[in-house]
Amino acid sequence: MALLDSGGRIAQANIAFCEILGFGRSELVGMGLTKITHSDDADTEAEHRMRLAVGEIDRYQLAQRLIREDGAATWVLMSVSACRETSGSPEYYVIQVESAGEHVPTSGAAPDALTYRVGEALHEIGNALTPLMVNTQLIVEQSKSDDIGDLARVIFNAARRIAFTLRRLRDIEAAHSMALLGKGRMPDLRMVAPPED
Repeated sequence: MALLDSGGRIAQANIAFCEILGFGRSELVGMGLTKITHSDDADTEAEHRMRLAVGEIDRYQLAQRLIREDGAATWVLMSVSACRETSGSPEYYVIQVESAGEHVPTSGAAPDALTYRVGEALHEIGNALTPLMVNTQLIVEQSKSDDIGDLARVIFNAARRIAFTLRRLRDIEAAHSMALLGKGRMPDLRMVAPPED
């Protein structure tokens, strides 16, 4: 996870974000997101961030390539939301990145409706977890008080367990024990069978 300032420069980055890209935190802080975005993906990312800035969309998720410190491109799933000032202008952007792995897009592959809706639900839950995890990890790393650091670590670990559960849910085959609920036809995640251990 990372925070971008309103100009698109990295203001904070957690350890996992640094490890995915192979940079040290001090190297990333102050660097523009465009500098680590693959040139073929930069225009798409910039367009989505502009739409987010003006309030046309609430968030976005892209499968795109980021450039590692060694110059290699790596596919990631990048989710971005904005924390806004009272005026409505973005104060900063919250970025959550995970290695795309098997989610690398293939040409012409379109998800079915249920897969899309599950993905949307997981994305929404992930967006709620992102600022919680960023802020608690920063407290853990920077706290001068053991008690505060310990409490933040408990919160961070609980949020991380939820994030791992979301990752497992992404791998569920769409057909079985799931129902769509309500006017928005959202999936009823209570009906998802737990994964076999």
